[in-house]
Amino acid sequence: MLTTQEIKWLGESLALYDPLDDTQCDFHKSQANIRWLFGGNQSGKSHTNMMDLTQLVLNVHPFKSIPLGLHWVAIESWEQVRDILWEENLKLFIPPHHILNITYGQDRVPRKVFLKNGHTIEFKAFNQGRELFQGRAINSCYCDEQCHHDFQGIFNEIQARLMARSGFLSWSMTPIIPQPLLEERMEELPNTDEVFHADLNSNRKSNGGYIPDVRVDDMIAEWPEEVQATRIKGRFASFYGAVYRTYNRGVHVIRPFKIPEEWPKYRGFDFGFTNPFVSLWLTKDKDENWYVYREYYKARTGIGEHITNIKHLSVDETYITSWADPENAEDRAELRKAGIITKPAQKAIAKGIEIIQSKLKVKQNGKPSLFFFNTCRNTCREMSTYHYPTGSRLKNPADIPLQKNDHTCDSVRYVIYSVERPGKQGHICAA
Repeated sequence: MLTTQEIKWLGESLALYDPLDDTQCDFHKSQANIRWLFGGNQSGKSHTNMMDLTQLVLNVHPFKSIPLGLHWVAIESWEQVRDILWEENLKLFIPPHHILNITYGQDRVPRKVFLKNGHTIEFKAFNQGRELFQGRAINSCYCDEQCHHDFQGIFNEIQARLMARSGFLSWSMTPIIPQPLLEERMEELPNTDEVFHADLNSNRKSNGGYIPDVRVDDMIAEWPEEVQATRIKGRFASFYGAVYRTYNRGVHVIRPFKIPEEWPKYRGFDFGFTNPFVSLWLTKDKDENWYVYREYYKARTGIGEHITNIKHLSVDETYITSWADPENAEDRAELRKAGIITKPAQKAIAKGIEIIQSKLKVKQNGKPSLFFFNTCRNTCREMSTYHYPTGSRLKNPADIPLQKNDHTCDSVRYVIYSVERPGKQGHICAA
């Protein structure tokens, strides 16, 4: 039991800190180079992450010990640096008698906190761009919530800054916006990483937490079903406005396998120059399950190079039909000259989306009827980022998705809807 003097030295918040559950305890114990703490709203994820930093810089962390140095703390904006990272967390956790000096920027946003023991905390804002994260070697970096601005670029810069001092990264967030690059990393988790999930239900008073159960129940009741797994447990799930809300990488994305020769094969083409030119290869098994098994995705390239690449990828295969965007007669004609015969796809967007949604639905056997090889990276990404407009108070969102992140989605729809609608199935053709 701590003495009164020890509590005063540590500060009441740190002295009385007790993780909500075993998961958050394991987070503190982890020696991984990169720790990911995904959590629901008010699950304690940010509190836990910032408390871990406080223990570190006050040299009282029970599981980590590092040399005196520089520590970055980052969130989306300077306003959030001030209001969330500082006012709601670190200002309450670090007693004033440990602080040597604080430098402030505009609007009283803290920029650096110098501790008497020699550690320095420096704040960063994601929306200032990757350049703000360049240049200096650091001992650790603690990030809170999702990075909306060049996540991959900023993540790479942070890793580079940590490398010189063998530092570590700790990132807490509720993954409420699609970030396919992050989801891909979770699927193929490097040995350097460890993942933890903070559950809102652990913060119920009945479970030893701080939030009344009735308040937790009221919050959950207000959330749409498609985001509850995210809001409660920090799971990657469906998102607001997503066209394919049931698409889930853990369910629909699979490892490649050799396609049996007897399975019928199809291709779908969506033309573009500034936007990417897309070709997808699809097949069906005997149980009518669809597989997107190959993709070609390239922008700012002439049709001649596309044809060469597609013929190379299609060698030794035959196709029942190749379906293409009917509105680009010129490119379809170029494909025809090269021996790639296409048929105009059916472009009934709403009906096509409905069929794709039905294929994504998980059946009684626990599996859907549409799968994507994980080598089709752009397709897997666009399936989660394909969205409807958000609308406004005066205008309902349109029923037609945004023409953004839709190129592979269009190709998938061209093939499956054109094949499965009532009518002819097409004819066999070579590459």
